[in-house]
Amino acid sequence: MHKLKHLSLFILLVMALSLAGPSSPTYARRLNAISPSLGAAESYSVLAGAIVTNTGPTVISGNLGISPGIGVTPHYTGFPPGIVGPPGVIHDADADAAAAQAASTAAFGFLDQACDTTYPGVQDLSLVSPLGPGTYCADAFILSGNLTLSGSGVWIFKSSATLTTSSNSSVTGGDPCNIWWRLASSGTIGTGTSMLGNILALTDIALQTGATLDGRALAQTGQVTLDSNIISGPVCVTQATDTPTSEPPTATATSEAPTATATSEAPTATAEGPTATAIALTATAEAPTAIALTATAGAATQTPGAPTATAEAPKPTKLPAVTALPDTGGAPIRDNSSPWGLLITGGFSALILILGLRAYRKTIKTRQ
Repeated sequence: MHKLKHLSLFILLVMALSLAGPSSPTYARRLNAISPSLGAAESYSVLAGAIVTNTGPTVISGNLGISPGIGVTPHYTGFPPGIVGPPGVIHDADADAAAAQAASTAAFGFLDQACDTTYPGVQDLSLVSPLGPGTYCADAFILSGNLTLSGSGVWIFKSSATLTTSSNSSVTGGDPCNIWWRLASSGTIGTGTSMLGNILALTDIALQTGATLDGRALAQTGQVTLDSNIISGPVCVTQATDTPTSEPPTATATSEAPTATATSEAPTATAEGPTATAIALTATAEAPTAIALTATAGAATQTPGAPTATAEAPKPTKLPAVTALPDTGGAPIRDNSSPWGLLITGGFSALILILGLRAYRKTIKTRQ
């Protein structure tokens, strides 16, 4: 009886492990974070909704933009001594900055993704370091020391209010193109902080003296304040859109007058996809009987009647438009093999069950 009880517990354990195996959503849930497309904001290192102010020799590699701005132009101060680009330039309340601001607003909305981990209240990220890819949520984030991002994928930090880093704190690891800070209020990057990722704030962003940012500072409605900073916007790979096009195929065919020898020139059919060429056919008859040739793509048939040569245009096969690689935002492609994993594990469980029952029956017979 004890053996049967132990066997039953073992089988239940195996089935539980199969449901929580590596192919299940329990392990794959941190692959759900997806990077947004920045579109027109991709080339911007700094973007503000009101003004940009700078103190000291700040260096910005990408564009600096303000849209819509407040008051009259210029909506920025401190350049020089601050330097923008090359290749970056300043866009002050122009169409380019407006397009970038619209793209930043769209990305801000896209980042409102489901949370993998939710911290109660204000969370010091240094205390939970290192962190793998995923979406992390809290009422507010602070950084008192180092945060290490381990592995490869996408990190999204959603703050219901602010992000504040202490002096000389740092973020290391990960790809700056796939690190996102979504702040429902504002962000303050402390003195000497070494920061990674794209900071998207609803109101203001302030980089204090000597702070560096490998990423972007994009504020929707407020200002961006700089003080002797280095902002090196990362070069992120943008997937090209490959949309196949097919022009209507054209077919040309000529036929000479009916004589004892009817000759049809080679019809040619051209299209931006398949190219079909019909080989010229020459038909000779002893009597002056007109022979009509019907030329199709790759085949020719003879039919009596008036000599005509027609080329049926090959129909191009429409392929689905390939817009990009799977939209994982840099995260590993999700594993769709979960049903197979469950099937294999279930098969092993059934085998163990059968062997266990046979062993139990032998035990019963031995006792009898």
